[in-house]
Amino acid sequence: MANNEQPVTKESIDRLCALADLPLPANRRDTLVAPLAGLMAAANELNRRMAEGSRRGVLPITRFPER
Repeated sequence: MANNEQPVTKESIDRLCALADLPLPANRRDTLVAPLAGLMAAANELNRRMAEGSRRGVLPITRFPER
């Protein structure tokens, strides 16, 4: 959806809203860039930390029932 340097951009939010059929006004979409970029950065950092070998025993393996 976006490049690695800027995972969340105005354009990526515009595309996401269009794909989700979410009629969010342009001025509201503009205000989402900074908070969503911060959330993406935090989620990526958490993902990197949890992927470290030293943390693999911290989380239980989650299994979801088959449907």
